[in-house]
Amino acid sequence: MEKILVNIKFNSSSSCPLEVSRESSVREIKSCISNKTGIPKADLRLILAGKLLQDGQSVSELGLGNHTTLHAFQQKRAPLLEVSTGIGLNQLNSQTAAVLAHPYQFYVYCKKCNALQPGKLRVVCGKCLQGNIILHQEPGSFNDVLHPGRIQGDCQNCGSQQEAKFYFKCTIDHGDLDELQGQCAVLRHFKPNRHLTECITCTDVSHPVLVFPCAKKHVMCLDCFISYCVIQLNERRFVEDPDAGYSIPCPAGCPSSLIKDAHHFCVLGSEQYERYKNFGAEEYLLQSGGLMCPAPGCGAGFLIEDLHHKVICPTCNYEFCRECRGAYHSGEECNTQLTEASANLEIDVNFEQALRAQYELESMETIEKISKPCPQCKAKTERSGGCMHMTCTVCKTDWCWMCEKEWNRDCQGNHWFG
Repeated sequence: MEKILVNIKFNSSSSCPLEVSRESSVREIKSCISNKTGIPKADLRLILAGKLLQDGQSVSELGLGNHTTLHAFQQKRAPLLEVSTGIGLNQLNSQTAAVLAHPYQFYVYCKKCNALQPGKLRVVCGKCLQGNIILHQEPGSFNDVLHPGRIQGDCQNCGSQQEAKFYFKCTIDHGDLDELQGQCAVLRHFKPNRHLTECITCTDVSHPVLVFPCAKKHVMCLDCFISYCVIQLNERRFVEDPDAGYSIPCPAGCPSSLIKDAHHFCVLGSEQYERYKNFGAEEYLLQSGGLMCPAPGCGAGFLIEDLHHKVICPTCNYEFCRECRGAYHSGEECNTQLTEASANLEIDVNFEQALRAQYELESMETIEKISKPCPQCKAKTERSGGCMHMTCTVCKTDWCWMCEKEWNRDCQGNHWFG
């Protein structure tokens, strides 16, 4: 029976290691803690990532790894109600279930690993930076996690309501790093390939994949994404955008598809990422009206206020023409015309490939056609048969499939069987 070491943390100065098996339940972990500390098992509460753990949950179900930290506190009153958002694998086809068996849904770039890695979302109290906080609501989007002040919680350490602070960490155990020191940049566009979607370029099905933020959610495998970025970087075809920075769009030419976070380009490797940053800085300078010195071995960038044709580089004192970037030629016409680099980002992608590479559009359209929203929480619900009396699996509201309102006596009399 495989054993792992779990760190039980009560506060910043009190913690204890605990060896458990992957089949152990939360109830059994509480019993072991009770034997070590003398705290009654019924009074122990365990928190993981801002959620109160239930006694029946197992180590394997929670996806706990070696040296995972569980935050513990003593509470004699009844535990707070927790809303579960788990997805039942029995609702999915066997292929998708196999992909979903992978326990992680986030991806990060870990500087310790120098690589793309599965990531874990963690939360601490924004005041004391301890993990003993129970969230008032679970985050529903990346905005809830990345923007401060959107989620509150009850901190068991401070004894009051506090702002929740979220961070991401690598799933690989880096024992020499503190939890907060080990935080990583989340790569929101990298996702597990839940729909087994083909890559828009090579048509292979791989995992994980990059999903472009375009309306059709086109998918690209990691290897093709790296090749695509390097080719466009070599030809300086990246786009300078006020919101996304120096970025690149979907290769199918979709509008509003720029990668929104520069950390995604860390996957290119340190050498290419340095080129990316240098080119991005140069492009920003040029877009702001600056100039790059054309002298061999210089390449300095600078801003100048005067509009004279003669420009003198402040770094190497090279004199050049503002119009043609050649050596300064007083009294002569400038025959060299500057041409802007082509913004054409097309690669070898045909219509059929682009159609198959949509990450979730078809499934979302299907959901809209065959489902109705719960009148209370708006969760999409599919009716597979039986009567019109529906019970929401998320908020437990009883409602009518026919009139899409809460179930009442009229529904029972008129709509029960359709």
